[in-house]
Amino acid sequence: MSISDRNVKPLVSVLMPVYNVENFIAKAIESVLSQTLKNLEFIIIDDGSTDDSKNIIGEYQKNDCRIKFISRENKGIVYTRNELLNMASAAYFAIMDSDDISNPERLAEQFHFLKNNTEYLVVSCRDLLIDPDDDPIMIINNSFEHEEIDKANLSLTSFQTLNAYMAVTESVKKIGGYRHEVLYAEDRDLFLRLAEIGKVKVLPKVLYQYRQHLNSTCVEKADELNMYVSKVIIDAFERRNMEFNAAKLEPKNPVTIKKEGYYFTVWAWLALESNYLKTARKYAVKQLVKQPISYNAWLLMYCVIRNHFKNLFQNK
Repeated sequence: MSISDRNVKPLVSVLMPVYNVENFIAKAIESVLSQTLKNLEFIIIDDGSTDDSKNIIGEYQKNDCRIKFISRENKGIVYTRNELLNMASAAYFAIMDSDDISNPERLAEQFHFLKNNTEYLVVSCRDLLIDPDDDPIMIINNSFEHEEIDKANLSLTSFQTLNAYMAVTESVKKIGGYRHEVLYAEDRDLFLRLAEIGKVKVLPKVLYQYRQHLNSTCVEKADELNMYVSKVIIDAFERRNMEFNAAKLEPKNPVTIKKEGYYFTVWAWLALESNYLKTARKYAVKQLVKQPISYNAWLLMYCVIRNHFKNLFQNK
């Protein structure tokens, strides 16, 4: 039977909420449609976009019957996630953010892991952070086993992102799906709650490209995100009857800097530390143009140039 046969039950339901991502949505959709695991359903909800996102999705839907597409008024990310979850018909569902890119083997790797390790309820992977131009910034997620992942998720300072995951559909429905009370931190919350009834895993492979841009939730809603992450952690400690020191949940820099130049500097230093010199040089130049008399901007540029020549000599 062909995967185009609508009577074939999908192995995985891919769930994608969409809101105003016309610049990135095509690559996100294509990365799902080109997966090595072909037997999937791809459920997309446009959550009231005001740009061209829904028209782009509609064109892809015309050519692939695996896409199920709904466009409606804005109801928010958590409501949309739960609506998508309730539409999923496969035993496993995979979250796909509409501005990111899944590597071709992502779904197959995660599906086979969960199918062959039934004590696990959710599996993620390592992510390559990329910028709006698809240039690499750094690789993240360094905790792979259940205990270390759970410990990282209980820490406010953890740089563990778990957005590229696949989970057991029935298990997530059993714990009530996503919680509205922890908006923007619903994924970390889900991992912590699933860890209380089963095991969680991060595959030690880069299977996902997690895009950083100035309109992303982690940038635009950074203050609210920190607040909800704190609530997620406190709730987890209370559910587990564990003592915690509330002072440890206070971020070291509670005032979020939202200026464009701040993120250019952060991305440049992260890329430099990961030896992605092209990306580091790009943002060092942008920052120097914005702040031509800034000591920090010149220091960044000096470090980029120094590493560039260092690599040249080492490669000779």
